[in-house]
Amino acid sequence: MFESLLRKWGWDAASRQQARERGLEIDRLLHACDRRLCLLPNHQQALAPGMRISQDYLSTLTEKLPPVLELSLPSFSRDRRLGLLFAGPSSLLELLEGSDALRDFFSHAANGDEAWALMTMRRSETGRFGVAMENGELRNDVAQTVVSFDGHRLQMPCASEDSFHRQSGERALHVLTAVIAGQLSLQEQTRLQLEAEQGRLQLRKLALKSAAHVVLDEQDSDDLPETLAGVDQRLKEIRPLLESLRELNSLEGGLDTVRHILEHPRDYFSLERVALRLNRMGVKVGDGDEESTLLQLEELVLGKERPTRRALMAVRVRREHVIELRQQFGA
Repeated sequence: MFESLLRKWGWDAASRQQARERGLEIDRLLHACDRRLCLLPNHQQALAPGMRISQDYLSTLTEKLPPVLELSLPSFSRDRRLGLLFAGPSSLLELLEGSDALRDFFSHAANGDEAWALMTMRRSETGRFGVAMENGELRNDVAQTVVSFDGHRLQMPCASEDSFHRQSGERALHVLTAVIAGQLSLQEQTRLQLEAEQGRLQLRKLALKSAAHVVLDEQDSDDLPETLAGVDQRLKEIRPLLESLRELNSLEGGLDTVRHILEHPRDYFSLERVALRLNRMGVKVGDGDEESTLLQLEELVLGKERPTRRALMAVRVRREHVIELRQQFGA
């Protein structure tokens, strides 16, 4: 009974060890974002609940990934997804040969001959007019959307699928840390920009009120209001924004920003399911096209104010397949 009470209160050995590990994770995160925040005496207590929320959330993300794609020459003939993601075997070889992470993985014999990894890509859609059959008639002015992928990268190669899923949560936390650092940096940059604008507006106001008309550099004043009323209005708009940003950029404000992101990770780090039905040329088609391929992706959305997107897919690579591609398509 005494042991159950200790577990309930979080005072048992396992709970204390977990709390110590979470504390180390918090300090590592703050050192990567703004190490000054570690000086605040309450930073551990403030961030512990959010760190638990983020870790629980991030650990489930890889369960949403689509079926694993094998990166090999034979896969081009048996898995049509590969032909939609790469221009051909040569571009696949370029990815495999150019991946430092994969090269380092295969350089250690203990890792074995098979790697599970996360492939990231940029997806783009381009509109064009092309040739297509409509109502039994061949037309060359049909609006089409072409989907293409570039910027392929391999990350986090692992020796097994289980290891891949375990490490995915840790990797996701590193990415979320970068998002937090970016948010703190964005707040600071915005504050500096607004303070610079405020200074230029005050000079403009002096120039407009002065009989001598103080002359400003034309390039520095092109975007400033032309009238005294306009300058006063813009100064009035800037003032509360600057007050808010100065508060956010204090140590306590920075800690609040980190806490908020950790407690709401879905707003800054999420996966969105994308299902595309494409023909062999990468053109979007309807569900009734028998020659089309259903391409399912998860897209990682990072950030809130200025989000970035990357398509994700779990892949498997064998050493022998890299050698086969090199023999046939290498320089």
